[in-house]
Amino acid sequence: MGTVAHRPRAWLEWAETEEGELVVRIGGELDLDSVPGVDPAVDGLIARHNGRHVTVDLGELSFFDSSGVTVLIRIANGSGSMRIRHANPAVRRVIEVLGLASWLGLESD
Repeated sequence: MGTVAHRPRAWLEWAETEEGELVVRIGGELDLDSVPGVDPAVDGLIARHNGRHVTVDLGELSFFDSSGVTVLIRIANGSGSMRIRHANPAVRRVIEVLGLASWLGLESD
């Protein structure tokens, strides 16, 4: 019988493209319970790339609440500029209802 690897409820990773673009990917369910698990990655991102333009890809983020919004705000505050792409309708709705779409650079997909 095989084993099932534990996958965190939420995850965050980043990489620099060949063109020098910093892309942050966030996936899973980003809420009050899971945010502490991604906080170290956010801290590392801000420490290493403070002031740079960041593209945040939310294509694999299935759910987030106000705690998840704070992660996006922290990334925005630590970057020179930011844009968000591939947000699903539920995630997009939270960002828009809070009036943060323009400030966070939410793209229409």
